[in-house]
Amino acid sequence: MTASIAAAPPRTELVSIQYLRAVAALGVVVWHAQGQVGLPNTQVLQAGIEIFFVISGYVMWLILGQRPVSPMVFLQKRFTRVVPLYWLLTTLMVGLLIVSPQLLQSTRFDLPHIVSSYLFVAWPNPVEGVGLKPVMIPGWTLNYEMAFYVLLAVGLAMKSTWRAGFVVGVLLLLAAASVLPLPPIAHFYASPFMAEIAFGVMLAMVMPRIPRAWLNHGGWVFGLGLALLILGGAVIDANASGRLILFALPVVLIVAGLVAVEQTGRLPSIVALKAVGDASYPLYMIHPVLLSAMAQAIRLTGIDISPWLYVAGSIVVTSVVGWFAHVTLERPLIAAFKPRPRKPRAALPTTSPALATVVDDVRP
Repeated sequence: MTASIAAAPPRTELVSIQYLRAVAALGVVVWHAQGQVGLPNTQVLQAGIEIFFVISGYVMWLILGQRPVSPMVFLQKRFTRVVPLYWLLTTLMVGLLIVSPQLLQSTRFDLPHIVSSYLFVAWPNPVEGVGLKPVMIPGWTLNYEMAFYVLLAVGLAMKSTWRAGFVVGVLLLLAAASVLPLPPIAHFYASPFMAEIAFGVMLAMVMPRIPRAWLNHGGWVFGLGLALLILGGAVIDANASGRLILFALPVVLIVAGLVAVEQTGRLPSIVALKAVGDASYPLYMIHPVLLSAMAQAIRLTGIDISPWLYVAGSIVVTSVVGWFAHVTLERPLIAAFKPRPRKPRAALPTTSPALATVVDDVRP
């Protein structure tokens, strides 16, 4: 990392990334809430998925650059962060499928589908029209994440000089293969989403080489990206084809701009947004169940509520419950499954204190 960036004020984590995670998760919540109450979907909210994937590529490459580890240690750390909570939620959903299947409309009991859900492998959902979605529907994004983690682990087994070309090359090849007539499961992984992860990786390679004087223009870069994203949402079709250009590229500018703003010490402190970002993983995973419960409760009580009030309520409910799940479930599970070092060792020096927390805090 260049001296200009290293001279930035020390921080304990990349708060800008947490802000973006919060916005992405709540954008997905609003998108689904709008569909529930018959409001026209705000197309740009779909870009929350692009934010997740670009951030994933960006943060994961920081991990490899700042704290290189063996492939198995890398996978162990990633699984500790993602798997325990996901398996717990999946198990609860499977229990509902067995005890009260009428409560769930998005899936049915199907053993191969359930097993593949636990293994993070794309598999046809037994409910027609749902597609290759796991028992926990939002977990389809984790299937991409796990494939990315395996790719990174393979890269870690290579010489460092080959690693970047290998990882980015494979991701872009998979994205390019999306135009080929492939079987459904193969087509799932041969997806433009892989290119979005690659964009994040490439951004992580470029950012440390940007002169500090250029970082001072981060606010303008962020604003340009936001304007292009809103424009993309206005012209994109209902099926969101073309999102690689209309969504992903503006998101790269948004991430780069906001990180630059933070690196120059000009990022405002927004406690509530930071808290939602911290809880973005459980929030994202459980929001469909919460929205369904809200809708059923409103129908049972017969309350006449305006659609936009319902959308606003969905933001509050998912944020509060997501944060509660983060504190009572996610944190304890991570602590319980965190590998214990065999013997004390000196802390590895890093050139960027800002990465001390964020590199161990990857969310989908």
